[in-house]
Amino acid sequence: MIFVMRQILNRLNAQIKKYTMKLKLLIACTTLLTIAVQKTQAQINPDGFFNKKGEANISLSYTYATYEKFFLGLDQVDAVPAHNQIDQNIYNIYANYGITDKITAIINLPYIKATGDGAADPVNGTTEQSDLQDISLLVKWAPFTTQHENGTTTGVIAIGGSYALNYEPNGILSIGNGASSIDAKLGLQYNNNSGFFGNAFVGYSIRGEADNNLGLGTGAKYDVPNSLNAQIKIGYAGKSFYADAWFDAQKSNGILDINSANFAGNFPETKVGYSRVGLNLYAPITKTLGVSLASGTVVSGRNIGKGTYYSGGITIGLGK
Repeated sequence: MIFVMRQILNRLNAQIKKYTMKLKLLIACTTLLTIAVQKTQAQINPDGFFNKKGEANISLSYTYATYEKFFLGLDQVDAVPAHNQIDQNIYNIYANYGITDKITAIINLPYIKATGDGAADPVNGTTEQSDLQDISLLVKWAPFTTQHENGTTTGVIAIGGSYALNYEPNGILSIGNGASSIDAKLGLQYNNNSGFFGNAFVGYSIRGEADNNLGLGTGAKYDVPNSLNAQIKIGYAGKSFYADAWFDAQKSNGILDINSANFAGNFPETKVGYSRVGLNLYAPITKTLGVSLASGTVVSGRNIGKGTYYSGGITIGLGK
């Protein structure tokens, strides 16, 4: 009798652990992906959490970003050229959908309003730019999940791209580089049964051409440099909250700096690089509704503003 009771308790504990882990992963899947946009494409940074088949999440967020320092090439200056300071108001729609238990599709679309606190942009002659930026799509796949005594390791392959919409890409104040892209990323994520997790991703972005809307130089389209990117994230996905801290970096293969002798106002062709750190927080209110907060800052960079962003949003879960 005692032996039978022990077997029942062991099975019950195993089921509870399995259910708790699934619940933690489900909560983590509804975290809001916040994207800071400063003269870079709105890339989607994937993770190792996957929706169940037929489950979807829609996130709406607002982000305020500001920077009054700027990297001219690698040289940091204490005021943004011409504008002194640039403020960005970003309204973002982000959604994901479980095609299968191991394949999740993600789409992202930001609307950005950028305002300069100073003279007009020396290239495009404006003190404000606002428009839809780049619509991005990414599909991530988990080719394997390895079971460990205290958790699992999931491999992730992600393929996607972005399509640049009709905004002015040339100038310090511009909201993007105006080039569409094809993106590929590889990563690993370890999920501990306690709820703690960590991941690492590397990726490469192949950029297309940007329109020379202002007819500078020869008037030919701009060749936007390709870029290598990487991300490291650690966090906790629990029943009542989710939190993570992240670091990401980009290095492009361009040869042109804003302060170089051969720069002629062709901003989309500049070599844009950065390293950033940030935090994401998420808490569920109901089974299908949650709220998120996020912040991030540029630590170092090249031909980019050195700024900080703050974000808040709501996430709605469907099909749960």
